[in-house]
Amino acid sequence: MKESNEKKSDVAENGEKEILSGVRRLRILGIFNIRIFMLVLFAFFIVSLIIPLRPSYSESEKRELAKFPSFSFSALFSGDYFDGINEWYADTFPFREALTGLNARVSALFGKTDVQIHGTVEQGDEIPDLPPESEDSSSSEQTEHQGTESGESSENQSSESSSPSSSEESQSQPGSGDTAADNSTQTLGALLINGDTAYEYYNFVRSTADSYIAAINNAGKLLEGKATVYDIIVPNSMGICAPESITSGINTSDQKKAINYMYSGMNSVKTVPVFDTLKAHRNEYIYFRTDHHWTALGAYYAYCELMKAKGVSPSTLDSFTVREFPGYLGSFYTSSGKLPQFAANPDTVYAYQPKETNSIDVLYENGVWKYGQEIISDMTTASQGSKYLTFIKGDRPLSIIKNPALTDGSACVVIKESYGNAFVPFLVSHYQNVYIIDYRYFSKVDKRGLVQFCTDTGAKDVIFINNVSATRSKSLVTSIAGLVR
Repeated sequence: MKESNEKKSDVAENGEKEILSGVRRLRILGIFNIRIFMLVLFAFFIVSLIIPLRPSYSESEKRELAKFPSFSFSALFSGDYFDGINEWYADTFPFREALTGLNARVSALFGKTDVQIHGTVEQGDEIPDLPPESEDSSSSEQTEHQGTESGESSENQSSESSSPSSSEESQSQPGSGDTAADNSTQTLGALLINGDTAYEYYNFVRSTADSYIAAINNAGKLLEGKATVYDIIVPNSMGICAPESITSGINTSDQKKAINYMYSGMNSVKTVPVFDTLKAHRNEYIYFRTDHHWTALGAYYAYCELMKAKGVSPSTLDSFTVREFPGYLGSFYTSSGKLPQFAANPDTVYAYQPKETNSIDVLYENGVWKYGQEIISDMTTASQGSKYLTFIKGDRPLSIIKNPALTDGSACVVIKESYGNAFVPFLVSHYQNVYIIDYRYFSKVDKRGLVQFCTDTGAKDVIFINNVSATRSKSLVTSIAGLVR
């Protein structure tokens, strides 16, 4: 019996030793893992300090990345200086695009459905029902087109404008039908991915929207009696094409309501409502599936609305030479980590070349003019991500199109970001000179304000065209406001 008890005691003791040994091993392994984790963090920290490794341009988002902020005491005390450092640090982290792409591919392995959310969805501000308060709102007449956007349908425009070519109609439209499941910084928001189609979330920012209203109103006041100012705010594909079956209840702001709010606060300018018109054509190929831009067909319908506001008949689509560049994979493709469903069904870029001329003079960022460039460039052999650059040589500080068929001195100024690129070619037949300013880069090569520029060029029409997401970007709206002087 005594011997049996001793054996049991030995077994118990050995069991305790094994348990303790296991605990020690787990503790050692835990310490080892923590040290490895800390070592990896330290390595990332060291890499992040290597300035030459920090990118300055995002190929996936087609934008310049945030710059290190300039120091000032006002920025320091307001906190903007440190906010700028945080933005720069996160926006230009070394190998940022490779890491985000890896994250997207890894996420796709864990039971993702066809409908996915890529990126961080921000909460938008509540959109007021009333127009913004303005010092001049009581004394200035509201633009004649505000009522159209807020109430009247523009579906009848489909009969007034020519139909798209049959080749363009055959291209599948994103979301057609509800059964389909620094100053130059313009980031893509979060994406809603539905199969082989992506949509960008829009979140209303009231303070920035009010600043945009103020900038456009200021342009109207400064140019009163000298030029007519038009404003076009273009909704993105989420607001026009996304099926209600996937957008119902999601965290994105009502784009039509946001645009109506901004238009309702504008005076001394002519707003050009395009939301209802684009909505009426939502089953056509008016937005890309793999990119955040609209197509040239979408831009054409907006051009028709501008001509309506001017009281001028638009050119018909068949008066342009149609250029076709298949195999386009845009910003949504790269920013989502190059998802295979996008690559399997790329977009096609259709471009409409003016009959009068295909020549454009371009002032590049280095201050050098290049004359006789192409309004519509041949993108047949261009890379899959570059085909949208067919329009007006991309985003350049200043460009000029001269129409040899006109000698009446007519001129317009288009103030735009990249959404305006597909829009500009339709204006050529209406003006002897079309001046194109990309407000994100113009001040780097030309110090003139808008008033002086219009005086120098004799422009009588000033056309602001922005996609709705630009009106929520503080840096972009600040750039617009800086030009309006």
